Amino acid sequence: MKKLLILAVLFLLILSSCSPREPENIITEITDDNGDIFRLANNNAVDFYFYYPENFIIDKNAAMISVQVSDPDFIESELESGAVFEAPVTPNLSAFVFSMGANNYDNAAQYWDEYMKPSYGEIFKDILIESGEDIEIAGFNGRKYIYTLSIGGFEYKIAQVLFIKNREVYTLTYTATPEKFDKHARVMDVVAETFEFK
Repeated sequence: MKKLLILAVLFLLILSSCSPREPENIITEITDDNGDIFRLANNNAVDFYFYYPENFIIDKNAAMISVQVSDPDFIESELESGAVFEAPVTPNLSAFVFSMGANNYDNAAQYWDEYMKPSYGEIFKDILIESGEDIEIAGFNGRKYIYTLSIGGFEYKIAQVLFIKNREVYTLTYTATPEKFDKHARVMDVVAETFEFK
């Protein structure tokens, strides 16, 4: 019985040493010089964390973290039948990571040019790239793109930050209607500036 208890304790110690540990010193809220409050987005499913403005709320918190603000635009589209379809669009930002798999991209610009841009061109109508610029995020070189596109007759404006770490592509995507884009675009700056690895 004593040997069984010792083996069980050893087994638990081995398991606990293998499981990912959360850093103990991550602050759940930060405040900038203007007194604005930013909340922590973090979970055990991802290897990163970031802060987001307090007027946003966490929408999804798993392998993808998504935050949104409750300030929707109601956009309309006329259907072939003549009926008008109305849908809410909530400005949001998502952060996720995935492996490159068999593909190999040296940097975010190559990934965008050879994979993202051609894929978007096949799926979305009227994609218009407004800008692309280099950005550093969590010590890694990346690219930030701003573009508009149409889905189902609805127009969206998107800011997207891409960077590569250890053959994994990290993507931050802020989406809103063109009318609300500038009003909440600061969320991308805050997330990009506070994005860190555990």
